[in-house]
Amino acid sequence: MGNQYALAVDVGGTKIAIALVDDELQITEKKTIPSHASTGSELWERIANATNMILQKTQGEVVGIGIGSAGPIDLNAGTISPVNIPIWREFPIVEKFQQISKVERITLHGDAMALAHAEHKVGSGVGSRNMFGIVVSTGIGGGLVLDNKLFEGETGNTSFFGHSSIDYSGVQCVCGRLGCVEAYASGPSMVAEAKQLGWRSEENSFIGLAEAARLGDGIAIAAIDSGTRALAVGLVNFASSLDIGHIVIGGGVAQAGEVFWAPLMKHIHAETEFFSFLKKLKVSPAKLTTDAGLIGAALGVL
Repeated sequence: MGNQYALAVDVGGTKIAIALVDDELQITEKKTIPSHASTGSELWERIANATNMILQKTQGEVVGIGIGSAGPIDLNAGTISPVNIPIWREFPIVEKFQQISKVERITLHGDAMALAHAEHKVGSGVGSRNMFGIVVSTGIGGGLVLDNKLFEGETGNTSFFGHSSIDYSGVQCVCGRLGCVEAYASGPSMVAEAKQLGWRSEENSFIGLAEAARLGDGIAIAAIDSGTRALAVGLVNFASSLDIGHIVIGGGVAQAGEVFWAPLMKHIHAETEFFSFLKKLKVSPAKLTTDAGLIGAALGVL
């Protein structure tokens, strides 16, 4: 084909990426904007402006728009209500893109579902029949591939993993529920844990916390250990429920290297000791890193 493109949109709690993706899954144009805004209309205006700028540069046919968004989402209504973007509740994102683009074919997935799709197709999950993909970043989400097919569920919110509870009397999550995996294992949650433990730093990002851990800061190491233990418990709960053999982990937190992966794998190995059928559970970093969500979104229409 050569001259056909998808407009791919990846909606996250920290940033929103918009890109043109060609039929060989190569990104040719990309813009990123922050997710924080005073109002929902202000945020949409930024997105619309960035989208129009990208579409004006298109040299071929845009065959469709693929949207991957933090959840919950509503496939039937074409709306999104991202937990970490409170200014958007039941936001009609599909209708909005139809209005500014005049493109009829628009698909909507959860952002982690888009990552799972991309990683299974061209990333770390190639060859896995059943695979669970997750994003660990400002929030935590999941996407599921069963028998080599993306599994959407009834409303598109299958594997709403970050808001599964591992402690019914635990800390309150931003979603309102108690003891969610995200409340312990997201980047901001691990930073908050470090601050509570006495971490004295002007840093408020997981990047800063990870760097402190690399330099031997005991509190930073303890906070990441605690967060990765919570993540490991949630992952093994999920894998044991569905008998999944492969987990792929992406998102900004997962790119921190050994300070994240070493404690995570330690805790996963400890948890799988109780399940003989999970002895060979494979856990891999996402191969596509920051662009997995965009490629997965594009796969919805390419």
